[in-house]
Amino acid sequence: MNTTHKIAVVAFAFILVLGLPVNTVLAGNNRGDDRGDVRGMRIEAKKNILEKFREGFDSRTDKLKNFLGVGRAAIGSGTITAKSDTTLTVEKDGKSYTVNLDSKTQFRRRFWGKSDLSEFSVGNTVNVIGLWTDDTHTAIKATLVRNISIQKRFGVFFGDVKSLVANGWVMSTKSGDRADQTVTVSADTKFENRNGDTITKADVVVGHKVRVRGLWDKTLNTVTEVTQVKDFSLPVQVEVSATVTPTP
Repeated sequence: MNTTHKIAVVAFAFILVLGLPVNTVLAGNNRGDDRGDVRGMRIEAKKNILEKFREGFDSRTDKLKNFLGVGRAAIGSGTITAKSDTTLTVEKDGKSYTVNLDSKTQFRRRFWGKSDLSEFSVGNTVNVIGLWTDDTHTAIKATLVRNISIQKRFGVFFGDVKSLVANGWVMSTKSGDRADQTVTVSADTKFENRNGDTITKADVVVGHKVRVRGLWDKTLNTVTEVTQVKDFSLPVQVEVSATVTPTP
C-alpha cells in the first residue's frame, strides 16, 4: 500500500469516527479534486467537533444544575398572610412570596404528621420547599409545605375554664409559658367526670378544672378536634359536718 492509499484509509476512518457525510467525500474523490475534498473534510471535521463539544457542554451543564439544585426554592419560618384553594401568600423578612399548590403538594404538621390545606390558617408559620417559577424568586411551585404552628400529636392540656363560648370555652393552662387556649368541642367529644362517669358539655362551667385532649395550634392558641374532656370538679363534693352531742 503506497502513501496515498494509506492517507485515504486514515481519512476514511476519521470520517466514520466523526460521523461526516461519507457520500459527499466520496463524490469529491470521484471528481478528482483531492485537495478540495481534504480541505472540505477538515472544515466539516472542525464543525462536527465543535458541535459535539457544544452538545456535551450543554448536557454537562444541565447535569451540573440538577446536581447543585439550581432552581430549587426554600422558605424557612415564613408567615401565612393570605390563603386560597390553590395558593398561599407567605411573608419572610419583609418579602412576600406566592406559593402555588397542586395535587402533588405534600402538607405536614410540626412533627411531620400528614396534614391538608384546611388546617392552615392566616398567621401560621410554615416552611416551604419547591421550585422557583420566576426570575425574581417570588413565586414557588411547592412540593412540601410544613406548618410548624400545628401538631397532629394529640396534646393533653390541664387548666381552669375561664369563660364559655359557642362551641366550647376559654381555659387557662398549667404551663406557665403557654397562653390561654380556646377549646372547640364537637358531637364526637366524650365528656366524663373524675370518676369516669359520662357527663355533657353543659356540665362544664366557669371555674371547673378540666383536662382536654385535642389538636393544638401554637400560633392561634386553639385546641380543636377534641376527643375527650375530663371535668375534675365533678361530681361536686358535699362537705358533711357532724354535730357532737356531749354524753350526759
